[in-house]
Amino acid sequence: MSAGRALLTGPYGLYLDAIRRLGGIDAIHARLLRPHGIAVVLRRFGARIAEECVVHGPLVVHNADIGYANLSVGAGAHVGRLCVLDLAGPVTVGPRATVSLGTTILTHFDVGESPLRERYPRSVAGVQIGEGAYIGANATILAGCHVGREAVVAAGAVVTEPVPDRTVVAGVPARAVRTPA
Repeated sequence: MSAGRALLTGPYGLYLDAIRRLGGIDAIHARLLRPHGIAVVLRRFGARIAEECVVHGPLVVHNADIGYANLSVGAGAHVGRLCVLDLAGPVTVGPRATVSLGTTILTHFDVGESPLRERYPRSVAGVQIGEGAYIGANATILAGCHVGREAVVAAGAVVTEPVPDRTVVAGVPARAVRTPA
């Protein structure tokens, strides 16, 4: 049994269960703001996190009212510090992909109780980060914008539409600056 699996089934797992019983999922969200043990907490409450990946904390998770079942991180992937993950819809980080620090991944759009609600109804769409892709620091990926295999999103870019495989995008909004040969 791996060390990660032992933590899930041993005393630490029981401790996390007690925290959830006493404080709900918000108490678990608070555990994600710590620098270590993030993958264990995410796995315990439904995320599919490969054993051979790195998920740094602090991590901010939004719209995970029940648990983290909408999150999947593949083998060899890296999720940096201070990322914001909106789990209203599914977020998949493919094998060997990198999501750099400060990245925001959104899976929903909602204007709330604004008068704009009639024109812009709430929508939810998942985000996939393809195998071997790289997301630069402080980039933002909007709902439904899949990033292709081995694609690169430059630091600070705002992705408003899907990024094809092996394409490099930059800017606000992100536009292709290099396409596969």
